[in-house]
Amino acid sequence: MPITEVTGGRGPAQPIPGSKESMARPRKCRRVCSLPEVDRFGPLNGAFEAQGQLVMTVDEYETIRLIDLEGLTQEECAAQMRVARSTVQGIYMSARQKLAELLVFGNVLTIDGGDYSLCDGMGPPCGRACRWRRRAGYGAANMEKQEETDTQRRQEKTMKIAIPVDSRGLDARVSANFGRANGFLFYDTETKAESYIENAARMARGGAGIQAAQTIVDQGAVALLTPRLGGNAADVLDEAGVKIYRSTGGTARDNVAAFAEGRLSLLDEVHEGFHGNPRP
Repeated sequence: MPITEVTGGRGPAQPIPGSKESMARPRKCRRVCSLPEVDRFGPLNGAFEAQGQLVMTVDEYETIRLIDLEGLTQEECAAQMRVARSTVQGIYMSARQKLAELLVFGNVLTIDGGDYSLCDGMGPPCGRACRWRRRAGYGAANMEKQEETDTQRRQEKTMKIAIPVDSRGLDARVSANFGRANGFLFYDTETKAESYIENAARMARGGAGIQAAQTIVDQGAVALLTPRLGGNAADVLDEAGVKIYRSTGGTARDNVAAFAEGRLSLLDEVHEGFHGNPRP
């Protein structure tokens, strides 16, 4: 099925397995040479929203670039990204699955988010497939320009707010339980773009709030609008610099408007968290 670039794009997240303590601990960043120049794809012969959206993280994109384009082995890819081979294997398999769904079902795919740090081109190359190494002969001025471009693109992704919701779309009602919400609406106050991600943690037996908070962090959101929040989830968000605002009643659209107008206050109270079944 033919595909083409479309503008915009937002990013994904996978819940962190393991104990509550391990879930609250930040994951090791994966080394990535630079952000993709094209970050959104979709079908030419159908409606972009017809089959939903897929989100590929920047580190998942990097494994596709290194293994499928550059021809690196998984071991070489792991060394370049500075993670374990088993980690690369999992990231790569997830990326390939999303590519398959894009081609077979005609979904929209966006590249964004993930745990990564960028190679700045000023130190030793990060590996033999490092883009900066290939640019070594074309001048410091162009390298500086590329760095400025990457910085600007990162900054363009910093106005994203997150809202726990019961269903898709701006007209969805805000969920009363953050960790057990059906999903999260992400809204960019600059570009007005919106995306929805199902909450993979909602059926977790424990630590749902922590996993959900990590999803918010992985998406690059700078603010969370929620009626209430558990202490452990708040710790994850605070550590990542995500501001937490108390949402109002009504829909996500109502809260986006209230946030834009400065009518929401910071959430200054957190509870101990719920375990097992969700509570109202």
